[in-house]
Amino acid sequence: MHHLQEDVFTLLIEIQLLLELNNENPFKIRAFEKAAKKITDIQDLEDRARAGTLVEIEGIGKSISEILTEFITQGTCPVRDELQKKLPKGLLELTQISGLGPKKAKKLINELEIHSVRELEYACKENRLLKLKGFGGKIQNNIIKEIKRLKSNDGKVKLVDPIVYSETFLKALRQQLSVNTGDFQVSETGEIRRKCEILTKLEYLIGLQKASGSLLKIISEFKNQYVKSNPFPVVIQIHIVDTDVFAYELFKTTGSEEHLKNLKLEKTSFSKEDEIYKTFGLPWISPELRETGHEIELAKQGKLKDILPINGLQGIFHVHTTWSDGSASIENMVKAAKANGFRYIGISDHSQSAFYANGLKPESINAQEKEIKNVQEKYPEIKIFWGIESDILEDGSLDYEAYILKRFDFVIASVHSRFKMDQKQMTERVLNAIRSPYTHFLGHMTGRLLLGREGYALDIEKVITEASKYNVAIELNANPMRLDVDWRYGDLLRKNKTLVCINPDAHSVSGLQDTDYGVWMVRKALLPSFQIINTKDAQAITKWLKDR
Repeated sequence: MHHLQEDVFTLLIEIQLLLELNNENPFKIRAFEKAAKKITDIQDLEDRARAGTLVEIEGIGKSISEILTEFITQGTCPVRDELQKKLPKGLLELTQISGLGPKKAKKLINELEIHSVRELEYACKENRLLKLKGFGGKIQNNIIKEIKRLKSNDGKVKLVDPIVYSETFLKALRQQLSVNTGDFQVSETGEIRRKCEILTKLEYLIGLQKASGSLLKIISEFKNQYVKSNPFPVVIQIHIVDTDVFAYELFKTTGSEEHLKNLKLEKTSFSKEDEIYKTFGLPWISPELRETGHEIELAKQGKLKDILPINGLQGIFHVHTTWSDGSASIENMVKAAKANGFRYIGISDHSQSAFYANGLKPESINAQEKEIKNVQEKYPEIKIFWGIESDILEDGSLDYEAYILKRFDFVIASVHSRFKMDQKQMTERVLNAIRSPYTHFLGHMTGRLLLGREGYALDIEKVITEASKYNVAIELNANPMRLDVDWRYGDLLRKNKTLVCINPDAHSVSGLQDTDYGVWMVRKALLPSFQIINTKDAQAITKWLKDR
């Protein structure tokens, strides 16, 4: 999504939440939810707002159109502001705690006069929730754990959040420097250059031939101006160095400690980073690979070339449409996949037990299959695979009878419920799904949401080993809020030669672009192309799906 799309999407979701907290009409709440899904695929929001044509977008009614027009053209939203004013003090903050819904939060406000997370933390330490009706020891302990998690997330953001902001900042910084000096170099560095999934700061490096006092003052004022507008709880840091050491400093500020540990340099003057690696007899190592130190060994062995390249995917699976909880039709998702250069796409809407996501009922399956065939006839140049994202039920079975499951070209098995099972139960549940003859992919393996929800208890080594044994591909879910499986399991995946599939888990046309995040993570995991199933062409994929 572009920056304006992100702002509008966030606004609609925020209003939806405020409506829920104010116990507003469910149909009104649903309208904002639908509008948020639709908005992700609209590229010309500002033009439409100024022309008064937002209402022409399906799912955007007159009242939502007026709200968005004012927000886009004037930057204000009285509806949101009024909804916030109507809430009891602290309700919005307290409902950040996972498991603490509006009803319980209001009880804390009314009966214990708790209006903030800090007050709630103190109340838990004083055991004030133990005797409060509807709470008790278990809930109090869960709240304490959740508060600790929230505190540990302070000052962190997901990679996806500041990417557009950082690009804008870098472009403006270049323009500012070009006006005031003729000889400079500038780059992102640190975590954002390595494409870390979680960022604690945004770092930039400037190389100057001559850093005069007046120029340094201009850069400082420019930075301060942007710091004030920085919407993210991370530090913006600018390093200024002489031009002749720019490449060395870029190398030094980009790599992790493990990457730099065995690359000690006496010389600091290099014209480009690749000269530094040549000093050690190594090829240039891409920034996102510079994490564990294992990339140095692979470079020495000449195996970096085996790692999945940026443009190495031929197709994608795990794509949702309006048949379940997606915002675009099958045809529109296929057209978008084709436009993105993919040669095949796997449509996989939610299964019947996913009632919250309008999961596909058995009686709808024939109709969807017919539509898939019709769209395939229109677009013969891109292969459409018909699949399902099947819920893994509590006992590990899949969410349809065998006679239905075998109709699909592929099945993605995913856990969407009962996250709090103990490790032994959850592991056996997932292993049972892997052992099913109908499972091709294990979706978002741990169920984590970055900075939002810990992954469920799971013996990951057992799961990765079993997936390899049964020729099941573990999904690297490229949704930037998930990026699950974690790239740090790369060693384990390589050791077991477990297949991996990079899937966008797309719920909109723009969601297909999330595939890029998955590619970055697989490269961080140092996984070779042969382990990534969707590097295969359509013919080879078809054979693998049938043989599996």
